[in-house]
Amino acid sequence: MSRLRRIAALVWLGLVLAAAGWLGWHGVTLATDLTALLPAGQQDPALAAATSRINQDLAGRVVLLVGADTPERTRAGAARLRDGLAVGGVFVPGRDVPDAEALRRLAATCFPHRAGLLAEPDRQRLAAGQGGALVERALAQLFGVGGLADARLLAQDPFLLFPAFLSSLPLPASRLALEEGWPTVHQDGQTWVLLSGRVGGNPQAMADQRRFVAATQAVVDAARAEFPELRLLRLGAVFYAEAAGRQGMDEGSLIGLLSGLGTILLLGAVFRRAGPVLLSLGAVAAAMAVAVAATVAAFGAIHVAALAFGGSLIGVGVDYALIYFAQIFAGPCTPRQRLARVWVGALLGLLTSLIGYAALALAPLPGLRQVALFSAVGLVAAFLAMALWFPLLDRSPARPLPAALARPCRALWRLGADPAQVRLRRGILALLLLAAGLGATRLECDDDIRRQQALDPALKAEQAELVRLTGLSLGGQALVVTAADSETALRREEALAERLAPLREAGQLGGWHGPAGFVPSAARQADNAALLERALYAPHLAAYRATIGLPDLPPVPPAPPLTPEAVRATGAIPLLDLLTIAPGLHLVLLDPPFDPAALRGAIDGLDGVRLLDPTADLSALLATYRDRAVGLLALSALLMVPLLALRYRWRGALRVLAPPLLAVVLTPPLLALAGVPFSFFAAMALVLTLAVGVDYSVFCAEAGPAGDDATQLATLLAALTTQLSFGLLVFSAVAGLRGFGATMLLGLALAVLAAPAAARRSPP
Repeated sequence: MSRLRRIAALVWLGLVLAAAGWLGWHGVTLATDLTALLPAGQQDPALAAATSRINQDLAGRVVLLVGADTPERTRAGAARLRDGLAVGGVFVPGRDVPDAEALRRLAATCFPHRAGLLAEPDRQRLAAGQGGALVERALAQLFGVGGLADARLLAQDPFLLFPAFLSSLPLPASRLALEEGWPTVHQDGQTWVLLSGRVGGNPQAMADQRRFVAATQAVVDAARAEFPELRLLRLGAVFYAEAAGRQGMDEGSLIGLLSGLGTILLLGAVFRRAGPVLLSLGAVAAAMAVAVAATVAAFGAIHVAALAFGGSLIGVGVDYALIYFAQIFAGPCTPRQRLARVWVGALLGLLTSLIGYAALALAPLPGLRQVALFSAVGLVAAFLAMALWFPLLDRSPARPLPAALARPCRALWRLGADPAQVRLRRGILALLLLAAGLGATRLECDDDIRRQQALDPALKAEQAELVRLTGLSLGGQALVVTAADSETALRREEALAERLAPLREAGQLGGWHGPAGFVPSAARQADNAALLERALYAPHLAAYRATIGLPDLPPVPPAPPLTPEAVRATGAIPLLDLLTIAPGLHLVLLDPPFDPAALRGAIDGLDGVRLLDPTADLSALLATYRDRAVGLLALSALLMVPLLALRYRWRGALRVLAPPLLAVVLTPPLLALAGVPFSFFAAMALVLTLAVGVDYSVFCAEAGPAGDDATQLATLLAALTTQLSFGLLVFSAVAGLRGFGATMLLGLALAVLAAPAAARRSPP
C-alpha cells in the first residue's frame, strides 16, 4: 500500500508539472470581451445577428478628437497622430463625415432616380395638395439673394427637389464641417478635428487592446513634443475594455497577493512551523496551475473576471490542508493517522462543494462557467495534494493547542452545540430573524448592468466632452426590421417611420437612421413619381416654366428604382453598411432621448419590427436568471441531501444542511439593512455560500457531539482564509463583484458560526 501511495503521489506530481509546463509552452490568453461573459442568448436568429452586428461595430470603432490653439497646428497634430497610428496596422482610418468626392459620387448615383426620391416634408406637402408651396420655395431659391441659377440642373429638376432630398438624408447628427478635408469644429477658442476608424487586429483581444492604447499614448506623447498644447479626446469601446481588463488584472493580482500573504501569516501564526505553511501553499499552487490549464484547454482563453474569481480559490483550496494540519493539535499520531482522521470529512466536503460549483456551471453566463470549471478542478487538485503528498512529506510533530486558540474554539463550540446554551442560541436566532424581517422590507433587486460594471471616470469625462463638441455618439439602441426580402423590409421601415414621427415631435425620441431613410422602397419610389406628376408637374410645371423662362424638354424615360446596394457602393454613407445586415434584415439606429416604453407602444402590432436595447435586454435577462439562481440553490441542496444521508442518515443530513441554508436565507435581507441590493451576482454568491458552508458543517459533524478543538480551529481558519479571498471582493470597483464579495463575507460568517449545530448526536 505504501508503494502504491508513493506511485500515486508521483503520478499526481507529474500531472501537475505537466500542466504547469503546458501553460509555459502554450501561454495564457486573457480575454476582456464583455460579450464573452454574457448569455449565449435566447433571442431569435434575427435579433442575435443584429446584436452581433452592433457589438462588432461598437467594439472596433474609434473616434479621436484632436484639439489645439490654431487650425493649422490642430491639423498638423492630427496628421501626426493619424500617420503614427497607421504604422504597424494598429489603426485603420475611416470617415464618419463623408468627403466632397464621396458626396459627388452619391449625387451622381442618385440623380437618375430623382423622380422617385423626395424629402419627407416635400412628400407630405404634395400628398396634402400643397404643390404651390414647393413652387414658391423654388422661386425663392432662384431669385433670392445668392439664388441658384444652374440652367442644366433646372432643366432636369425644375423645382430643385433633388437637393432637398440630399439635405434631408438622416446622417448622424454632427456639428462638424469639412475644412481642408478635415472634419472640424471650433469651440471655446480652440480648433478640433476628428479622426475616426477601426482598431487594427481583434478589438476584443486584450493584447490588441493594449497594443492600440499603448500606441495611441506613445504617438500622442511624441506629437506633444512638437505641439505641447495638443489635446486628445477618445471615444470607443476599446478604451473602456482595455481599462476594464487592466483593472481586472490588477484586482485579481491584488486579491491573490493579499489572500496569499494573509494565508501565510495566518498559518504561520497558528502552526509556527514552515512545514505546514509550505505544504499548504504547495497544494494551492498545484491547484492554481491545474485549474488554469484546464480552463485554458476547455475555453481557449481565460477571462480576466474568471481570473479575479480564481484568485479567491486560495482561500477555499487551502481548507483541506487546514483540516489536515489541525490534527497536529489532536494528540500524537503519524501523518497517515492524521489523514485517516480527516479524509472522509474532507472528501464529503469536496463532493458537496463540487455540487455547488456544478450548479454554478448551469448558470447562463459563460464567464461563470469558467469560474465553475476553474474552481472545481482547483478544489479536486487541492484535495489530491493533501491526500497524496501530505502523508509523505509531513514532518510536523504533535503539540498541544495553545490556550489562546483553544478558548475561542471552545467558546464557539459551546455557543453552537452545548445543550446548556440553547436559550442563548434561540435568542440570537430570534434577533437575526427580527433583523432579517426588517431588512426584507428594504430589500431591493438591482440587475441594471450599467450599475454592475465600473467605467473609467476619465474616459467617461472625455466621452462627454467629445459628444458635447461634435454631437457624435456611439449608441447601441436600435430597432430590428425583418422580412422575406429587402423590398419588404424597406416598406416595413416606411410604416415604422410613420409611427416614430409623433415620438420625435413629442421629444420621446431624438431621431432614427435606417436604410429606408437613405433609399426608399421601390413601391415608395413609384408612388413618389406618380405623386410628383399628379400634384406638382401637371398643375404647376407649365406656368412655372413660363415664369422662369425655361423651355420645354422631351420627357425623360423613367429609371429603374434606386437600390441600397448602389448607394453603398458610393462609399458616401458608411452607416448603410452597419444598417444593412442581410437581405431582409435591417437595423434602425435610434438617437437619444430614448423612451423604451413609448417605443414599445409605437411599434406594437408592426410585423417584423422589434426593439433591440442590449443594455436593457441584458439587465432584464439577469433579473430572470437571478430568479433562476434560487432554483439552483434548491437544486444544490436537494443533490446534497442523498450524499450527506449516506454518512449521517436523513435526519443528520438535514441537520448538516441547516446552518448553511440558514446563512443563505438570512444574508440578503441583512445586507439590505446596509443598503446592499440583491442582484444576480449576489444570488450566485449564495450558491457558493451553500457549497462552501456545507464544508464547515461536515467538519463539525465529523467531530461528534463532544466537540473537537482541533476540528473547530480548522473550521475557523478555513472561514478566515476564504473571507480573505472572497471577502476582499467588497473593495472591487465593479459593483457586481462588490455585491458578490459582501454576500460571501456575511454568508460564510453566519455559516461558520452556526456550523457546530451540525454535530451529530449519535454515530452514523
